[in-house]
Amino acid sequence: MEDKMLLVKKYGLKHEDNAWYSEKENSHKHLIFKDTFFEKTDIIGLLFRINKLCMAKVKYFRKNIEKYEPLKYDYKNGFFTVPLWDADFLKHRASGYILDFRYLQTITVYNDFIDLYHELENFETDEQENK
Repeated sequence: MEDKMLLVKKYGLKHEDNAWYSEKENSHKHLIFKDTFFEKTDIIGLLFRINKLCMAKVKYFRKNIEKYEPLKYDYKNGFFTVPLWDADFLKHRASGYILDFRYLQTITVYNDFIDLYHELENFETDEQENK
């Protein structure tokens, strides 16, 4: 629960009427998730809901999150490892590719996402064969 609250704080979500809302300057308040979703889901589910990522991506990353390293970026120091709740990027360990949540948002065709994770899985297969 502590990680969930840290995630809510990071994104500045406001709690009102059994739901969490994003209320940014110069934009309308919009619902992110209700309390029941907040209580029942994991960090991946919350993080991906905030970043507007589809269920196919949630399912894939839930199943494969150990193959990824959560990262943030600092303009002076580059990428660095963080807890999952604080991540803005996921680094695929086998390939070294860094996936930005904003990039994942741009993948709107299911088969394009399938192609991406098959490509990443090929690196995992190669890594296993080289051991």
